[in-house]
Amino acid sequence: MIRVNLLGSDRPSKKSKKASAAPSTPGAVQAYLFLALFTGGALVLCAALYWYQSSTLQRLDADIAAAQQRQRELQAIKVQVDALEAKRATFQRKVDLIERLKTEQSAPVHLVDEISKSLPDFVWLSGLDQTGEVIKLTGQSTGLTSVADFISALQRSGWFPAVDLVSITETNNIINYTLRANFKNPEVAAKEAAARAAAAAAAPPPAPGAVRR
Repeated sequence: MIRVNLLGSDRPSKKSKKASAAPSTPGAVQAYLFLALFTGGALVLCAALYWYQSSTLQRLDADIAAAQQRQRELQAIKVQVDALEAKRATFQRKVDLIERLKTEQSAPVHLVDEISKSLPDFVWLSGLDQTGEVIKLTGQSTGLTSVADFISALQRSGWFPAVDLVSITETNNIINYTLRANFKNPEVAAKEAAARAAAAAAAPPPAPGAVRR
């Protein structure tokens, strides 16, 4: 009786096992190498980008810290400058006050002195009232000409820029007069005039075609 082993063909032979254990093809090896190189390059690039961003961030932090330190230094300097400016303003107010007091103290002396020097012969002063810079003078004279000479002398002195005759009457050949004058220190008047001239020079010129009022 003859037996036929039909299952014998399904069993792998030793040769086929050895063939299956053989290494992969060269194309697969190249693919693995390319993948490894790509992964390594990506890691190196990420590391480089991380290092660059970290360095940039550290540099920015250093710049911010330096700017903040400079701001604190400038703030301290500003406080010192403000304090010095406040002291200077205080000293300037004191100086201005002293100058004003000196002017006010010397003003009555100049007032009486200039009036007495301006009085011509045959003119007498009987009253003097002062309200700020306005002076009211009352007196008597023997003639109108002498009163006119008195007004002219006051104006020439420089201390009375404006002198007006308020009233004049005659009784028994005696002239009774009343004058109103502005009393001002010539130096102060010159400074005020210079300030007005400087302000006028600094004012912008009117636009072409503008109507002056």
